[in-house]
Amino acid sequence: MWYTTVRNPSIALIKQGYHILAEYNLVKEELKNIYAIPTYACGLHWFGVIFVHSGIYAGSVFRFSILLPDNFPVDISLPTVVFSTAVLHPHICPQNKTLDLAHFLNEWRKEEHHIWHVLRYIQAIFADPEGSICTGQSSSGDLVVMDEVRNMDALNMLAKSRPEYIKRVQEQAILSRNLIYDRPPTEDPHYIIVEPYCAERHLKFMDQLKSPCWKEATSMDCTQPSQYLGHIDSSRQLDEEEVEKLHRRLIPEPQREEAEVSM
Repeated sequence: MWYTTVRNPSIALIKQGYHILAEYNLVKEELKNIYAIPTYACGLHWFGVIFVHSGIYAGSVFRFSILLPDNFPVDISLPTVVFSTAVLHPHICPQNKTLDLAHFLNEWRKEEHHIWHVLRYIQAIFADPEGSICTGQSSSGDLVVMDEVRNMDALNMLAKSRPEYIKRVQEQAILSRNLIYDRPPTEDPHYIIVEPYCAERHLKFMDQLKSPCWKEATSMDCTQPSQYLGHIDSSRQLDEEEVEKLHRRLIPEPQREEAEVSM
């Protein structure tokens, strides 16, 4: 029987692409009010945005990026979550805006962990910031908080001066809503765009979604083979003809997010 121990980079890249495609499909099925999609330029870099509708952070809209390790998903290194703007939270570093995942995951295990777990964690820390810093209760019934987090000033403010913390978060929420409509910093077609609500435009779009012709056009035929949802860079340079062939195999770009943020 013929075999080889030499790893084929092209095969590894294709397998990684299928893993990322599977992760994207899980994200679409599992979550609401938080969105993430691989960039068109590289499947290891994801765009994300979260809309917070309840709790201290209600009304906040935060953009973030997820950076996956080069050898994802076999690498045990955790993904890196970086917010686009400064966010007041004990688990988010005020200097580099990165989220600490170490309190949630010790290492990445491809059989157990998925990107939607990371997104759920992001939702959890904003839904219950106090719960995210607690390690238990003392004998007197007081909550015991963590000794070390990415933003100790935020931890102390939340634990000892909650009204001031809420005031700062609410000010930040207003700023975040104003920034969400800013011009995209990239030309990547998968960047998640948020537009102000426009009744004339969006009601027409909703009617279109309800129409039989739209449902027929967007219905999935399970008898057809699977198609790519994204594009992952390869070290091999593609000439123009190959690029055109690849583009014809792609499903049309995901619809850009259009949402109304209640002021």
